[in-house]
Amino acid sequence: MINIHEVIETNDMIEKENLDVRTITMGISLLDCIDSDLDK
Repeated sequence: MINIHEVIETNDMIEKENLDVRTITMGISLLDCIDSDLDK
């Protein structure tokens, strides 16, 4: 579950460190590509 600390931390990264939000959404999308069978 997302808490207020994580929201504030993300906002700080976007504002102060010029975080590109597309990298976050791409990371989330890649989670759907993971296969549970690593031997494939």
